[in-house]
Amino acid sequence: MRFAAALLIALATAAAAPGEDGSPATRRAGLVDVHRYAPGIRVELAYLTKRNLTGHRLPGYCREWALLLDPAARDLGRVQRYLRRRGLGLLIRDAYRPARASRALVRWAQRSGRGDLVGTYIARRSRHNTGSAVDLTLVRRPDGRRLTMGSRFDELSPRANTLHASGRALHNRLVLKGAMERFGFANYWREWWHYEHRIQGTRYLDVTLGCGRADPR
Repeated sequence: MRFAAALLIALATAAAAPGEDGSPATRRAGLVDVHRYAPGIRVELAYLTKRNLTGHRLPGYCREWALLLDPAARDLGRVQRYLRRRGLGLLIRDAYRPARASRALVRWAQRSGRGDLVGTYIARRSRHNTGSAVDLTLVRRPDGRRLTMGSRFDELSPRANTLHASGRALHNRLVLKGAMERFGFANYWREWWHYEHRIQGTRYLDVTLGCGRADPR
């Protein structure tokens, strides 16, 4: 039985395209690596490190895997190709998010006296948990330098509202918004970086990004 189980895992791993990330568990959940459709897309997951609004790595994040449901990943590849022709590209800050990470964000908000963020900027059950939402920004294609967007990625305040900007920052936000909407994504108006795909997942998942069983829930 152990041999058969090991063989199944090996076959599932081999089924992924070369250069793609993920695990048998994420693939069984229907999640695919965004690089399947956008090989040149850049990834820097904010919640994999301490460099985010909580000051801590969130549970469920152990590998820098940017995963989405197949329809969302496919259309994100179309966005990347569209921007590439304009000398730009995408940098993903978050994609599929394990449910335990969303719960940790809620606990952080409540402990830090920011309970007002829950239900507005922080969701107890997020579309990220279904693999149909992505957080991202624009970069220059040649060197990956980020464009000015007027606020940090996780600045949860009115400054993050998509239209609450001016000059070059507003222009860049609207370029991102136009490109994403062109290929089936809708922006959440409170966060210039947050987009949800038109085909939304129905299961709220808690499969980790490469963590062991000891990872907190």
